[in-house]
Amino acid sequence: MGETKGKNTGDESPAQPKASWHAMGLSACIKEMGLDENVTSTGLTSAQAAQRLEKYGPNRMTEGKKKTLLERIWDQVANLLVLLLVIIALFAIFAAVAGSIKGDSQSVLTNTIQVCLIALVITTNTIIGVVQEGSAEKAAEALKGMLSADALLFRNGKEIVVPAGEVVPGDVVCLGTGDKIPADLRMFAVSNIACGEAALTGESVPIDKSIDAIEAAGNPELTPLGDRHNMAFSATLVAQGTGKGIAIATGDYTQIGTIN
Repeated sequence: MGETKGKNTGDESPAQPKASWHAMGLSACIKEMGLDENVTSTGLTSAQAAQRLEKYGPNRMTEGKKKTLLERIWDQVANLLVLLLVIIALFAIFAAVAGSIKGDSQSVLTNTIQVCLIALVITTNTIIGVVQEGSAEKAAEALKGMLSADALLFRNGKEIVVPAGEVVPGDVVCLGTGDKIPADLRMFAVSNIACGEAALTGESVPIDKSIDAIEAAGNPELTPLGDRHNMAFSATLVAQGTGKGIAIATGDYTQIGTIN
């Protein structure tokens, strides 16, 4: 438990509390988050929210530096295996030139074929790697498109709607059918609520949510996300029901953020 270290994303990212929230009771979660005991009935104050926004940063995933095509190609060829193939190809070229000078057509043919095969292997590997990297970037962009645009929060003892980027760890988030969940939440109130988590866990059926701590034999972090029934995860969808939860992670520190 405690706070995670900032991720290395060019700028130093703010640390956020880290714990096995699903395995903890609600009071323990509230204490670990450094929240008031009555936060579930009052929410954060505007001052507390502003302080946490300054401390932890906005609720958004870090934009990675986009690589140019030349940088992607270089990433694929700048390794020991390709270097060895290039060295072999150079020796084959020298051998082919020497064979040409000596009039050894068989040597020229053999070494030319070898050079062509090496070039084909390097080119094919580079194309596959560049395409896969491009696909990974598109997938990351698709994840960003899954994020909520706004959020219904309980602050200062009343419900308010704010841009999802202003949700902070410790906020009380109110959920209803059709809502995109704006942050990772530890649920404390549920009413027939189920969330579609296929994008995150692969489960095609919505997962019913509960509020009780989940007992785990051994390391609680090994509990699959789909079995953490008292948690709701950023970018997933409320399929039915209503509920409330405390935001325990935002931005890069959410489960979907770690994938990004």
